[in-house]
Amino acid sequence: MRLLALKTLLSAKLFEEKLIFIDTEALDFPKTQLLQAIVEPYGIDKLCFLTPTETDVNFKLAASNLQNVNLKSPQEFNVPDMLLADYVFVTKQGILELEEILESRE
Repeated sequence: MRLLALKTLLSAKLFEEKLIFIDTEALDFPKTQLLQAIVEPYGIDKLCFLTPTETDVNFKLAASNLQNVNLKSPQEFNVPDMLLADYVFVTKQGILELEEILESRE
């Protein structure tokens, strides 16, 4: 039941154009200002990043200081995260890992 809910919410976010695909989460420097400049167009919207299990250290450090940014690995990603987020950013590697997890649970 939860898997179906997760898939449905992913489809709904995609339909609403609130599911954003990015190549990678990697940042050159662990600066909050860099990440703030990237997410600034989204204002105070709550953002959830689905990152790979091995998340870039610079990205983790930069995101830790932002109130409206939430990082989730594929193992942690669930329905409440999607319901609380206004936008969901998905990395290539993150979606591949989530896909593997969903296929193994079916």
